[in-house]
Amino acid sequence: MRMETSIPVLVLIAMTATFCTDAVAANDGFIYGKITTRSGETYTGTMRWGKQECFWDDLFNATKKDNPWKKYASEDINRDAYESKDNKYKLKVLGITVYNSIGFSGNHMFISRFGDIQCIKNKRRRYSTIVMKNGTEYDVSGYGDVGEKIQMLDENLGKIKINWDEIKEIEFMPTSKNAKVPGYRLQGKLITDEMEFEGYIMWDAEECLSSDILDGETDDGDMEIEFGNIRSIKRMSSRGCRVTLKDGRKFELRGTNDVNDENRGIYVWDDRYGKIEVQWDEFDEVIYEDKDDSGKPYDAYKPAQKLHGSVETIDNDVYQGEIVFDFDESEDFEILNGMLDEMEFNIPFSMIASITPRGRHSSTVELVNGLKLRLEDAQDVSAKNDGILVFQDKKKPKYVAWEDVEKITFK
Repeated sequence: MRMETSIPVLVLIAMTATFCTDAVAANDGFIYGKITTRSGETYTGTMRWGKQECFWDDLFNATKKDNPWKKYASEDINRDAYESKDNKYKLKVLGITVYNSIGFSGNHMFISRFGDIQCIKNKRRRYSTIVMKNGTEYDVSGYGDVGEKIQMLDENLGKIKINWDEIKEIEFMPTSKNAKVPGYRLQGKLITDEMEFEGYIMWDAEECLSSDILDGETDDGDMEIEFGNIRSIKRMSSRGCRVTLKDGRKFELRGTNDVNDENRGIYVWDDRYGKIEVQWDEFDEVIYEDKDDSGKPYDAYKPAQKLHGSVETIDNDVYQGEIVFDFDESEDFEILNGMLDEMEFNIPFSMIASITPRGRHSSTVELVNGLKLRLEDAQDVSAKNDGILVFQDKKKPKYVAWEDVEKITFK
């Protein structure tokens, strides 16, 4: 009898141990690290940028303070050289006169996944230095995520909100097995008029946790619904949507930017494409799935590599070496932006196999997984692109104007 009763007990213990291990692993995708304040205090735990980013694959946005590649171009654009006929500015790059419809932009945006960052060193007046895992440093200024208040669940203290100006340094590290989290990560299927995506979902540019709230009005009164109770959200019109709960009840909601065309965008991280932002008119339905993983752990984001490959021109010349894309992006953690209908794709260069311009307004982007996207209406994929530098040696790069590019292949 003792032998027979002990077996189920052992099985139960094993199942419980397995469940606990899975629960711990489910938190690996949360942003985690140590914040040191100017007063000398330190806090360690999971972090959330304002009301938004919580996870390693979320995007950190800022403005690059300087562009180190400007030394290869004439830094002043002579507005007296404005060509009214062609609506272009003249620009000399490596001694060659080229044209740019908006002028050489010089400074560009900094966009990176949080998992690619080693630490952030905060300076006064909202200037910060971003140190990447490979040691590269970028000075950035107050756009997007620079200046946000950080919410932290400190391991011993609990919840604290830290003002950006009080932060001296943020050091990222692998998420602790004992990390406190405010809820589980939302994921599922995002259906649009043109495509379907599967992955981690952020609603209205903010709500990405089961504990976050969907606000809306019904005939019976105002509602605040935890996302953990929602099975699906379907757009019905510009004014509202239908929310189906996990218990089967359905409600027509309206009256707030959570549930109408004032929505700031539905984001999804899909491992096939990167981060996609879908606008309300393109969105059809979100169907949430009951999964407990939170994304790849911090250690899964490897130190970035230099962009390397070949540039083929329309004159059949081929230049090979290290590449600086759009006079800006030089490492594979950086992000390419482009639109497809009312969907904005944000794709790490590490996922891109090639880029082929298609006229002045778009490009075909082929991913390393073989998928292809025709993207448009963004500087990276249109004639607004500032051009390509190819370092065939370490001294002087070859400049290729965007209008002369036939195809860029990354290796």
